Formats: sequence, C-alpha cells, structure tokens
Amino acid sequence: MDSNVNAAELVTVAADIAREAGAEIRNRMPNPRQIRTKANSVDLVTDTDHRVDALISARLAAAFPDHARLTEEAGATTTGAKASVCWVVDPLDGTVNFAHGVPHFAVSIAAVGGFQPSDPLGAPSPGAKILAGVVYDPMRDELFEAAAGGPALMNGEAIRVSPCDTVDEALVASGFPYDRRERSEEYLSDWGKLLPRCRDLRRAGAAALDLAYVAAGRFDAYWERGLHAWDIAAGVLIVRAAGGVATNRAGHDLFLDASEVLAGPPPIHTALRDIL
Repeated sequence: MDSNVNAAELVTVAADIAREAGAEIRNRMPNPRQIRTKANSVDLVTDTDHRVDALISARLAAAFPDHARLTEEAGATTTGAKASVCWVVDPLDGTVNFAHGVPHFAVSIAAVGGFQPSDPLGAPSPGAKILAGVVYDPMRDELFEAAAGGPALMNGEAIRVSPCDTVDEALVASGFPYDRRERSEEYLSDWGKLLPRCRDLRRAGAAALDLAYVAAGRFDAYWERGLHAWDIAAGVLIVRAAGGVATNRAGHDLFLDASEVLAGPPPIHTALRDIL
C-alpha cells in the first residue's frame, strides 16, 4: 500500500464516494431506465450502472491517481506505473432489482493492497489482502464498512454476525447465477439440500447486501455461485471484521478470482460447508 495511505483513510474516502454514488442512484430511481442485456436476457445493465461506474472511477482517480481499478462496467484500469492498491467496484449491485423498481441494491467498493499491474487479478502478489470495504444501501441509508484489522460498522455502530449456532434455526440467503437456465438443476440441488434443514431461505438479489446482512446478524449465512470479485470483495472483509468466516464452498480462502462464497458465523459456516 502507498506509504502515505492507511486502511482507515481508504475506508473514509470509499464511504464518501459510496454515499455520493448512492445519492445518484436514489435520485434516478423514479426516472425511466434505459435497460439492455449483457450475455443473456437475465444479466442486465442500465444507464445508471454506467453513470455511477464513471462517477466512482473519477472520484477514485482524483483521490488516488496511482491506484488501479477493477469495476464491473469498465473492467480493469491501471493509472499508475506501480499501483500498490487496486479498487474493486460494483457501482450498482442488484441491477435487476433496480431495473424492475425493487428498492434493494447497493454500491460496493473495496481496496485491495499488494496488487501489482503485472499480476493477474486471480493471483495477486504474496501478502495481498483486502484493506477496506464499503457497502452502501442508498434506499435505507445504511453504510456497512470495515478496515483491515478494525471492527465492522453500520452507520458508525459496531455490528457482529449472528449468535446462531445450529442450521435448523438459521435464516440462510443465496442467489441464482446468470447461467441458471443452463445449470438450473445443479443450482436447485443446492437449495434442495438446505430447504429441509434450515429455518428458511432468502433470495434478495444483491450479493453485497447479502454479505452485509450476514455481518449485521440479519442473515445467519449466505452462499452463492457464479460471482465476481466486485460482488463480494467489500462484503467478505466486512463479514470477517464482524467475526464471521468467508471462504469458498470447500472451506478454502478466496480472493479476486473467487466464483463462489460461503459466509456466516463459524459454527454455521462449518455446518453449511458439510451440507453443500
């Protein structure tokens, strides 16, 4: 990380940018939305995704001109010759909800230290770690945040994962990947394994908020496949700072190449890992 920047400062800047981006999304919510599909008819992008992506990128470039960026809509951008921090951004996590007028979505911004431009994002430099994470829900004005080594907070108040320690009492969240039409039986099999075992299942449609809700103890656990770094980088740090565990389904550590996540309090995480 740059010698003149620490994790707490990264969180402060990210929080300010997330609130500005969230205000833009909130203000545009009542307006007609320009919607198009990406790879298939269930993977949507709107004009607001692109507008907010550009806003966040501009603010980060102004604040940290030597840092790299990886955003969902713009891809990877390296502005410094030797960027030691890479910002991983989902400008509007929960686009399908937003496109349909469902007020459940978030801005997700994370800073990863130890990154080098020559490194593939899935294989960062030794010692690289998530330094800062912010998830902002603009419709509820809830800001979830954590800096490496610090507590998890929601609007400035400390949060912790649920004390639940048995799956049969757990409220578990998940989602369906965008290739669900090709692999529906496989994904429904996961749900079938848990449906008779837990208290209930939720599919809210915003991975970053699912992780933030685990950190706040609202969900007892969360798992999903078919994800990207921008979906989970900030939320993973916040869950861990709140006393939870976040790995892949096999229990291995995950990083920017992660395509799945399993998160929750230690006993629930272990139990779900065995079930799944």
